Amino acid sequence: MKRFTLILAAFLAVAAMQPASAQTPSGILRSIGNKVSGAARNEARKGVQNAVEKGKQDAADKAAQKAINTEIKGKTLYVSVSTGSARADGLSPTTAMKDLQKAINAAEENDQILVAEGNYLGNMDRGYVESGKFADSSHEPGKFISIYGGYSTDFSQRDVIRFVTRIQPYDQKFTAPLMNINARRPYGYVGPVGTVVIDGFTFDLGENNRYFVKNVKEVATGTPNEGVLTGRFVEPDANPSLPLEGFSSGDEYALHMDVEGNVRVSNCVFVNCRDYGICALMGKGHMEVCNNVFVACRYSACQVKGNVRDADIEQVSLDFHHNTVMFTWTRTKAFEDMGQGFRFMNGIRTIDVHNNIFGCNSNCGVERVFYESNKEMEKLKVSNLYDNYYFANKRDLEIAAMGAASISVPAARIEEAEQIGPKYEGNRDLPESEKAFINAIDKSYLEGYMSLEIIQSESYNANSAANQVNRMFGLNQQGSEIVRPSMYCNKYPWEKAKDLFGKVAGYGAQMPQ
Repeated sequence: MKRFTLILAAFLAVAAMQPASAQTPSGILRSIGNKVSGAARNEARKGVQNAVEKGKQDAADKAAQKAINTEIKGKTLYVSVSTGSARADGLSPTTAMKDLQKAINAAEENDQILVAEGNYLGNMDRGYVESGKFADSSHEPGKFISIYGGYSTDFSQRDVIRFVTRIQPYDQKFTAPLMNINARRPYGYVGPVGTVVIDGFTFDLGENNRYFVKNVKEVATGTPNEGVLTGRFVEPDANPSLPLEGFSSGDEYALHMDVEGNVRVSNCVFVNCRDYGICALMGKGHMEVCNNVFVACRYSACQVKGNVRDADIEQVSLDFHHNTVMFTWTRTKAFEDMGQGFRFMNGIRTIDVHNNIFGCNSNCGVERVFYESNKEMEKLKVSNLYDNYYFANKRDLEIAAMGAASISVPAARIEEAEQIGPKYEGNRDLPESEKAFINAIDKSYLEGYMSLEIIQSESYNANSAANQVNRMFGLNQQGSEIVRPSMYCNKYPWEKAKDLFGKVAGYGAQMPQ
């Protein structure tokens, strides 16, 4: 039996020297704070610059919000799963619809939908809602609408932390994103485009995923300690013999979008997402992904690709800022690939990634490995990565390299990565003083991750029936390999994910306004 420990940058030494039970939040902070001194020498120089940039960003955010509010000229529809009616028109708080899907179907261009607290599962509780069909924007182009969750049932108050609006299936069998939004004009259209807003929702697949029933005495279950909710995640095509809980039928995105125009995803929680938090195709226009919490997503927390001709790439931009991205998991339990917090993708001229917190991502916090096939287009690409905090990622930044699969770049050296820029300043490790943030993370989950290891065993039986037959025909002999991680994509308590809002001033998800 061979024992392989997953190399997780910034805390391997801590995990090796002491057991998980000895790792307190304060101890973890000390272990990740050792590298801060390397960035401290630039603190004075950057202080004024950061203050100026923050002021600019605040002004830009307010201007963007004002512009979005101004652009909404349609009607308002109201939805409340607990107080609404299946036959209501939804045109007032007292005649709210019950079904969010019905409201989406009834909405017209530039309408907005206000959604009260509760769990929304689509028509007849099928498990998802959609505007346009998934992967069919050419025939089902959808429409430009804005959907806001987080309202009280009488719509007199809005507080996305207090009045949680969820899409949280629990025993449904489906193959679709929890929410799919198409908003595309026909090819060749040259008129004005609209606005798409998704704001104030919690997307959670944790009640529908398959997990081993937790059992710390059984290594195969991937249960790192008694405090976690479940054993490790079990892939939909696996057929293990140990007890399972939950149900899953395939890989489903949380939020999938095929959109253009003015797009914003904000004040949302993406937790326990089986196949991406946000996976989007962006046409001509600008997408802003801001003030969200991503926790325990598989594959990647956020991936946005441009979806235009080369000649139109200059008209596509993306701003990913003030998000908290934690515990993004790889595609498989063997930790072979994927597991990125944010991915710089092709087809977008300008991408700004700033004022985020990337922590405990099993592959990397940020990935920049894709290049435009057109070399001239690649030269024009703007990949800004600045003023972000990092801690306990396997890699803070992963970049492509000639002659190597990739290069791991720690936060303090991101300025040396030529693929990043022209803005690259201000990337640093999470300061040791940010104890409130560490304390807001579910302690059992964090301790399990910090002591993560992979056990790999191989076996070969020369006298097995398969190997005897293979020898007769001159075929290769066969063995078996078992990979058992101590933790892999276990369920994170969705109620605690919202505790990560507002813990670090100016970085990560702030308290929603």
